[in-house]
Amino acid sequence: MNPQNNFNWQQAFGELKAKVERSPLITQNSDSYQAVGTLYNQLLDKFQRLPKPGQVAAFAVAAIIVLTVFNSIVQLISALMTLAVLGVLIYIAYKLAIAPQSSNTNDK
Repeated sequence: MNPQNNFNWQQAFGELKAKVERSPLITQNSDSYQAVGTLYNQLLDKFQRLPKPGQVAAFAVAAIIVLTVFNSIVQLISALMTLAVLGVLIYIAYKLAIAPQSSNTNDK
């Protein structure tokens, strides 16, 4: 390869690197945070404009939804732990019952 061809690759790499460094990835991320903040402020404004019984009802519905999601997560974790314990018990049973029998068969 000649030096001219090498230089072109290095120049192209430098241009690409400069382009990536100038890309607005951070501003897009801050735009997402601003959008979430704006949504939160809109919901808070709507909530505060509700009459007191409406605020109580909205809070109750939100609490029920949060507790339902929390309950589902706890049940999922419980099911995963049960499966893990069952897997360990099956592995122990295999090692104690089946593995010694197969090694005795191979010894004969």
